[in-house]
Amino acid sequence: MSLENVTEEKIREIFKDEFERYYRRCFPTFEVTGGGPTDQHEQSEYCLTTQSAQGIHFYEGGIAKIKANKNLEIYSGYDASIGDGESTGEGGNAFKVECKHGRILITSKASDIELNGRNISIVAQKNIYLNAGDNTRIRSGADTNILTGADMNIVADRELFIGGGAAVGIHCEGDFIETTSGVDLDVAPDFFDELSGFYDGVPMAKIDSFFSPNAGLD
Repeated sequence: MSLENVTEEKIREIFKDEFERYYRRCFPTFEVTGGGPTDQHEQSEYCLTTQSAQGIHFYEGGIAKIKANKNLEIYSGYDASIGDGESTGEGGNAFKVECKHGRILITSKASDIELNGRNISIVAQKNIYLNAGDNTRIRSGADTNILTGADMNIVADRELFIGGGAAVGIHCEGDFIETTSGVDLDVAPDFFDELSGFYDGVPMAKIDSFFSPNAGLD
C-alpha cells in the first residue's frame, strides 16, 4: 500500500480502537485528554491541564490530583442556614474531607498550618500524639480539664512549675502523697528508704526510666 493513498479515514480505521479510547482537545491555554498512558499512574480517564502545568487529573484505579502552582482556595457555606451551627450548636457539613481506607495527610513544607473555628474537636478511636520540635503551649480563657482513665505522667527535663492564682490542691485517693528528690539518698538514705514508698523498686525504676537517655523513644 502506498503511503500517498493513506487517508485520515484509513488511519482511523486501522487504529480504530486507539482513536475510540484516546481523547485530546487542545485550546490556547489548556488541554483536555483522556484514555492515554501516563508516566507515573495508570491510564488517564480525564485530565485538564493548563499551559503552566496546573490542573485536575483523574486516573484509572482511583487516583485523582488537583494542582495549583501557588494558592488553592476552596469556599463553601456562604449561604447561612439554621444548619450552620449558629442556632443549633451543631450543623450540617459545609465542607467535608473523608477517607474510608488509608490515611489523610496534610503537609506544609515551608509555612504554618492553622485551624480556626468556633469549636475544634479532635476525636481518635485510639491514640492522639502531639509532637513538637520546640515549644508546646496550651492556653484557655476559662477552665481546662485533663481526665485520664489510667496513669498520667508529667515529666520535665529541667524545671517543672505548678502555680495557682487562688488555691492548689494535690490529692491521692488510695495512698499517702509522697515527694522525693534526687539528693534524698545522699542526705539521709536510711530515713528516706524507710519512710518513702518511692524507693521500694518499682516507683523509683519508673522515675529513672523517665530521665534515661532514651526516654520517650520507645
